[in-house]
Amino acid sequence: MSKYSDFWFDNRRTSLVDDLLSDVDDKPVKKGKDHIALAGHKRAIGNFVRIVSGQNIPVKFPSRGDSFTDGKSVTIGANINEKNFDYVVGLALHEGSHIAYSDFNAFGEVRNMTHIREFELTHYKMEFFRGIINYIEDRRVDSIVFRGSPGYKGYYHSLYNKYFNGKKVAKGLNSQMYRELDLDSYMFRIVNFTNEATDFTVLPRLGDIYRIINMKNISRLKSTDDAIELAKSVCEIVFKIVDSVKQPEDGNSEGNNENTENGENQESEGSSDGGGSSDGDGTEIDTGDAQMTPEGGEPTETSGEELSPQMQKQIENMFQKQKEFLDGKTPKSTLTKKDSEIVNALSNSNTELVEVGDGRIGKVGTVVIPSLTKELIESGAFPFFRSLDDSYYDGRYNWTGGVQMVDAINEGFRLGAILGRKLKIRGEEKDLIFTRQNTGKINKRLISELGFGNENVFSQIQKERYNKANLHLSIDGSGSMSGGKFEKAIKSAVAMAKAADMAGNIHVTVDVRWTDNDKPIVVIVYNSKKDKLTKIKTLWKALKPGGVTPESLCYEAIMKKWLQGSSGEDNYFINYSDGAPWFSTGGRYSGYDVYYAGDRAIDHTRKMVKMMKNNGIKIMSYFISEGYRSESDENTFKRMYGKDASFIDCTNMMNVAKTMNDKFLQK
Repeated sequence: MSKYSDFWFDNRRTSLVDDLLSDVDDKPVKKGKDHIALAGHKRAIGNFVRIVSGQNIPVKFPSRGDSFTDGKSVTIGANINEKNFDYVVGLALHEGSHIAYSDFNAFGEVRNMTHIREFELTHYKMEFFRGIINYIEDRRVDSIVFRGSPGYKGYYHSLYNKYFNGKKVAKGLNSQMYRELDLDSYMFRIVNFTNEATDFTVLPRLGDIYRIINMKNISRLKSTDDAIELAKSVCEIVFKIVDSVKQPEDGNSEGNNENTENGENQESEGSSDGGGSSDGDGTEIDTGDAQMTPEGGEPTETSGEELSPQMQKQIENMFQKQKEFLDGKTPKSTLTKKDSEIVNALSNSNTELVEVGDGRIGKVGTVVIPSLTKELIESGAFPFFRSLDDSYYDGRYNWTGGVQMVDAINEGFRLGAILGRKLKIRGEEKDLIFTRQNTGKINKRLISELGFGNENVFSQIQKERYNKANLHLSIDGSGSMSGGKFEKAIKSAVAMAKAADMAGNIHVTVDVRWTDNDKPIVVIVYNSKKDKLTKIKTLWKALKPGGVTPESLCYEAIMKKWLQGSSGEDNYFINYSDGAPWFSTGGRYSGYDVYYAGDRAIDHTRKMVKMMKNNGIKIMSYFISEGYRSESDENTFKRMYGKDASFIDCTNMMNVAKTMNDKFLQK
């Protein structure tokens, strides 16, 4: 289990360790991506990167091919879950630290180099040189995060465990593989210095190289240029050794035949560091009191474990992935263009999942979207949004109801102007004057009484005003609200928003409740603290009913996120719905995961209503009908909302003003 991801994920079913020690490849993205989960991961990781780097670095999913840090944005794979979350965060932080602290121009200059001191940079030597630079620079920038944000170390542990500190790497280090005097052997041994199986006796001067890099004090390097200079020192040692032996013509390291004699190895300088150990962070290694072999000595002869051809292939593949990681290239699962649009829209609207329900109903994740945006509507993420294309609303008999919504909104603004004049009393102040006080402002009319033993000639003025009001309107968007019911609720909500804007001291938030893909969904479609009234005209025409009625499941999510009550302010919750709530997941025959219906749903709604009241929130609940309501529906509504249930026409502003003022004028 990962203690770092446990903060984000509950009910972990599998071991993270197994995943961290597996091959690096991300599995292909399957159809039916969980857009909401991906949006949450993207936003969380983006916040991590911004905190650690101190910069607003974009985080994105790739739409095609492998990706790498481009110096401007961080790319994460689309295959994110509770198993690999730590590793993905670590990789994102790693890429973000490069953007914040690495000099990409310096990297570009390296690509144009042809020599390191007296060594000509052949293709293979240039690859080695760049790999060592990347290795040193990686640890340098990561050490900056370690010092500045130690709480994020765990994510780096997961990243380095994935690539460098695992059992498979250890198996390769203990094997007969990568013991030749060639560039690949040195690269494999150097980049895996942090693995517990590191053996400094396998190749000449490995211990010296380790000492020169001095990972424990890597923070002494202050720039990418410093990392490049250190890499030059390492390469100088390695190139001298490799050039002293004859290399195979088809090998991956080019030798210098002029430095060989009769094809035999010349004596090389060797060293032993006694075998260091890593604390897993990739930046600090404690080698104890290990001593270096004197210069001119030879490495200890060790044969290593013989591996099967299959295992050898696995080690080779793993080493290739290490080199790709060092080069900033990691395989990342992609999203389709459409999926990317949906995830970005959800992420930008700060969509998240809130767990609600209880032991009787079951637990269910409720989608909460703090802001309705044009991007979200046009993404096609949900079926309860129409197109915003103006041509869509041209016909007067549009069967989808689009035109009726436009008309309902316009009518709502007209009714709101009427209601606003009725509610304006909340914005008025009254001056209460108290005379004959012993302190305050001298009342000129009482000055003449000073000489007759009356010293109470002062007046005090107290202003009487109503507290600011927070008005949260919640609209049932279920399929049963189709047609006139939904338009009624929209008219009334628009009127409330308009009236509050006129009153001046009433803040209005409007949400709509839906369901989709076995999840309750609540969307904030208007927030007077952030939005202008024009948002209602431009975006609300896209709203349409659909799904079932999650009622108080959404109430619970609303309370957890927004409806906490405010001291010194009056808080109101107004509901628009047409009857009994119902929602379920699973199936009747396979067994319900969540069953929210009948008494269970009614009791949960009553519970949420009681919680609101206990938090000082006054409630009004309007029953929406189209002229007829059954006695059963009415009784259910009364059971849920008690005396706060209202059966008036919510589009009759005189009646609405009366019910609202009954609440508003309560001191």
